Amino acid sequence: MFLGIKLEGWLTICAIVLGPIVALIIQNWRDRMREKRSKKRQIFHQLLLTLKVPMAPRHVDALNSVPLEFYSDSKVMQAWRLYTSHLNDSHMLKNNGIRWGERKYELLIDLAFEMAASLNYNHIDKATMRDNLYVPQGYADQEEEFRQMRLTLLQVLRGERPIPTTVVGPVQVEEPLKLVEELLIQEHSSPIPLPTGQQSAEAND
Repeated sequence: MFLGIKLEGWLTICAIVLGPIVALIIQNWRDRMREKRSKKRQIFHQLLLTLKVPMAPRHVDALNSVPLEFYSDSKVMQAWRLYTSHLNDSHMLKNNGIRWGERKYELLIDLAFEMAASLNYNHIDKATMRDNLYVPQGYADQEEEFRQMRLTLLQVLRGERPIPTTVVGPVQVEEPLKLVEELLIQEHSSPIPLPTGQQSAEAND
């Protein structure tokens, strides 16, 4: 007994005072865990939905967000490092682009699988991600066309590729066009033309 209050009384007082505080701490912790899981799920969903369209902005955003939310999961981070390191392997891309693309997709599937396991999506396996996700062929065609257009434009700007032109209709010239060098020589060697009246006076003299 302390201050005239028995032990059972002090325990009751502590429960009354500390109970709401402990409950608030636990609730805040649960809210943070729920929010963290929600962010992880959002990143995983974006990555999974754009698995076969890696040029989509959402795919790039999801990929760059992985270390922000999955930093505590060693398997996810290891798969992410392997995938991003492969993306930056310009030497392999230049020398063997086909194998680079195949390996890129394999590593992306590994990353998505580890993220699914981290979120307890155990019903999603690698075969499902690799073979059963549906992407319209038009998406793949648009991505390939965009890649080809960008490559062609860069080649033109670098002077590695000419711009094809087509002349429509008949073209008539009295004499072959002169080269630029000939025009410059003729321009520097020709005398300065005189006014018409002065030319007539000199001719009479």
